[in-house]
Amino acid sequence: MKKFLIAAFAALAVSLSAKAQVYDGITQPTTFRVWTSITQPLDGGAASLGGFVGYRYDVAKWFNVTGIANYSVGSGQFSPAVWLNFNIGGVFYVLSRNIYDANIGNYRQTLSATVKIPKGFMIDCTWDNLYNHGEFCNGDRLQVVGGWGGKYVIFNAGYSMRAKPGIVANIRFKMTNAYWLQFKYDQGANIIATNIAYHF
Repeated sequence: MKKFLIAAFAALAVSLSAKAQVYDGITQPTTFRVWTSITQPLDGGAASLGGFVGYRYDVAKWFNVTGIANYSVGSGQFSPAVWLNFNIGGVFYVLSRNIYDANIGNYRQTLSATVKIPKGFMIDCTWDNLYNHGEFCNGDRLQVVGGWGGKYVIFNAGYSMRAKPGIVANIRFKMTNAYWLQFKYDQGANIIATNIAYHF
């Protein structure tokens, strides 16, 4: 725990000079997004590589749809998805991720909600695997985080409950308007991850 806190604060200090956007799933600034992820288990296991290509279509100012083609190189898992994003007044956001695992023929659904509060603060909740393998709350994971996002940086941290409980934390910043860089720590899943996004 002590090592994690030191790493988190160090990463936050480094990121203060970087530019950032916030809110997973609602931050895509362009029509296309390419997202790559390198995930390293903290127990020393082999790292995994994956990512997705997303196409966003704005139906209305308060609603957009994103088609996702997700692939994991290590497992060979192909998971197409549709993200439905709603917002109320640009303050309260709801994101429904509808995911299909083509390898095993399984549909699962994740629901997220974000509320912006004054001074750049935010609260985000994600209910992962709300529906999974034909059942509600099958291997589900409820994550609640709080964070702060300014013009140049965002940092959030919180806790995941139910499946794989533990501390979670993210730092995201922009290298350029097109490129984003994100670091994630997940105690419950026992991983750290580096993500790079390209928007065009």
